[in-house]
Amino acid sequence: MPELTRFPSVNISVTKQSGSNSVTVADGVQAAMKEMRDTNQLPVDIEVSLLRDTSTYIRDNIADVWSSILIGGFLALWITYMFLRNFRATVIGGMAIPSSVIATFVLMKQMHFTLNNMSLLGLSLAVGMLIDDAIVLIENVFRHMEMGKAPKVAALDAAKEVSLAILASSLSLIAVFVPIGTMGEVIGQFFAQFGLTVAFAVIFSTFSAYSLTPMLSAHWLINPKDEEKKPRNKFVQKFLDLFEEKFQEFRKLYSDSIAAAMNHAKLIIVISIAFLVGSAALIPFIGMEFQPTYDSGEFSISAIAPSNVSVERMAEIMKPVEEIVIKEPGIRLIGMRLGGNRIPPNQATIEVKLKDIDERDKSMQAIMDDLRLKLKDIKNVKLAVMSGQGAGRGDKRPVQIGIQGADLKELEKYANEMAAEIKKIPGATDVDLSSFEAEPEVIVRIDQSKASRLGLTPTSVGNVVQMAFQGKTTTNKFTFTDHDFDIRVQLEENQQKNIDDVRNLLISNTEGKFVRLADIADVTLESGPTKIDRYNRERQVAVYANTVGISAGELTNKIQKDIVPALNLPEGYYTTLIGSSDMMTRSFGEIYKALALAIIVIYMVLAAEFESFSQPLVIMMSLPLALTGAILGLLITGLTINMMSLIGFAMLLGLVTKVAILLIDYTNQARAKGMNIRDALKESCSLRLRPILMTSVSTMLGIVPIALGLGAGAELRQSMGVVILGGMISSTFLTLIVVPLFYLVFEEWKEKHFTTKE
Repeated sequence: MPELTRFPSVNISVTKQSGSNSVTVADGVQAAMKEMRDTNQLPVDIEVSLLRDTSTYIRDNIADVWSSILIGGFLALWITYMFLRNFRATVIGGMAIPSSVIATFVLMKQMHFTLNNMSLLGLSLAVGMLIDDAIVLIENVFRHMEMGKAPKVAALDAAKEVSLAILASSLSLIAVFVPIGTMGEVIGQFFAQFGLTVAFAVIFSTFSAYSLTPMLSAHWLINPKDEEKKPRNKFVQKFLDLFEEKFQEFRKLYSDSIAAAMNHAKLIIVISIAFLVGSAALIPFIGMEFQPTYDSGEFSISAIAPSNVSVERMAEIMKPVEEIVIKEPGIRLIGMRLGGNRIPPNQATIEVKLKDIDERDKSMQAIMDDLRLKLKDIKNVKLAVMSGQGAGRGDKRPVQIGIQGADLKELEKYANEMAAEIKKIPGATDVDLSSFEAEPEVIVRIDQSKASRLGLTPTSVGNVVQMAFQGKTTTNKFTFTDHDFDIRVQLEENQQKNIDDVRNLLISNTEGKFVRLADIADVTLESGPTKIDRYNRERQVAVYANTVGISAGELTNKIQKDIVPALNLPEGYYTTLIGSSDMMTRSFGEIYKALALAIIVIYMVLAAEFESFSQPLVIMMSLPLALTGAILGLLITGLTINMMSLIGFAMLLGLVTKVAILLIDYTNQARAKGMNIRDALKESCSLRLRPILMTSVSTMLGIVPIALGLGAGAELRQSMGVVILGGMISSTFLTLIVVPLFYLVFEEWKEKHFTTKE
């Protein structure tokens, strides 16, 4: 690996204004840099390099989401063609995707949304769902045409038959995504465009299923038997025949299984509930964090030395750190800053920019962990390797506990005790406090009686001291050639060396006489903190920590459960989650509220659609069945419960009810025609198996690109994809068995104990 070259540098940071676009600002900065190079505004020996550019990650991430949309859409159409074996039907179903997406853009424009990570993520997740309603209708049209009906009649009858199921499933989805899009706190701002974008897309896909799909079916579809007579590629035909043969075998197996399960309905229900409870017991083994750490290719290393260290000494201390970072494989560029504006000279930051992900062997997290290991033996400085991806302002470490109280020394004592105990927990790293070592300071205590006798006030004395040692810019200007320069009045450096220079400072009073500062004030050399943090009007010292090998939620829980009680804080002192930890707690609370609201609204929608208080409960039994696959998916992949995976759980509420709605809706129609409960259930399970598998598999395939976690920043959304994919797999196959049995047991009990219907 070629060694990086060292150059002295000046860092220039450009921050976008509130409401402006990051990519637009970055483009403007780069255009200005290019113009400076092209017009030779910089000396030839000056090189300008981008050390941190968040727009690069944003562009790559959005491009990857577009890829997920295209791949997911293609897979959904492919599974539709395999089941229907009809090109025209596949095209008609596929029309729901572009028509819904384009129409969604109109509402997004009206809502002033942008094509960002969250809105595009919503579209990528919606791709598999957008075709679902069209699939249900197309499959039903096919079935009616196979009965010998003309396309127009078949389209009309099929639309009437599934209209209730389509509306109920769509309203269930909207009932989930609208609460997600209207959550409070910071997470509400984060997911507003995501939730509402999906809701818009579902609304338009439903409208398309009621209008565009039946219209095209009536005028463009031909009899399935005539379609089969058309010549196909022999390999395609052979594959389609094999797929249809295996599907019919599966349908027979499923029909036989349902018939056998009806004889042991209560036992199977008890087993499924026990299985669900066992899956829920695995939740404590899943880590928890606010958001996953994604590979942005940029991170930083912060350093704090003792307070009496000068900039020159700090540069010497940081040399071995710089050597280690430079030799780390996969690094493209680093920039080190010592001190700075309002930053003490004993603090330093190293900004690290990695090579593109396909040019290095290690992930960003692996490189960070490697550097933590190599830097742990560096003396005379406290180091922390941070991704900068935490929530809120200030320190970005994911675990943050604040200790509040009145006495700063007591707070530091308790904070040091807590930090020492946290360091003992396996997986805790970069543990540090928010308070810095006391720094020397000159304290001037004015004797107001002496000052007033000499015609001086504390304000006038303070202004003179400030001007002498910190400087003050006057209203006058110094003009040289065509340029004006500010004039700053201040004592020379050789007059600011020790405390005697402060004591001997001469101050003029209103009579023009000079008074020595020490004659009217007590000037002493003491030490004190450089800053005092407050939280809810209380003094605070924060304890920060990074994690390696465990999640931030696990470490936070251990601190609250084991360390905080052991501190035995006196009255008036208490601990609070702050920063990322506080953000995680409050955001998760908002998600839980959205989940509860979604469940209530789904029940209300289903109760209105089915005109029953009991059948929605049967349909909603599919909700807990989805938890099994979602929990196992997170465990198998080693992912955590975070804001993205919790949103995935919320999405499952709307997705998994589709299977139960299709089954129960047709069963009710069959019973209305005179069938008994068992025969109606058997017919419904057999006839609805194809559209159920088509809609479920198309949704799953649409999620696959996200669940695989491929591409830039995919780690951020992978847990959501895994939760949805795992939950869909388990709920689809468990719902096909368990929900009909719940329906059977409940409806037979009602028939036995009630003589009137609901």
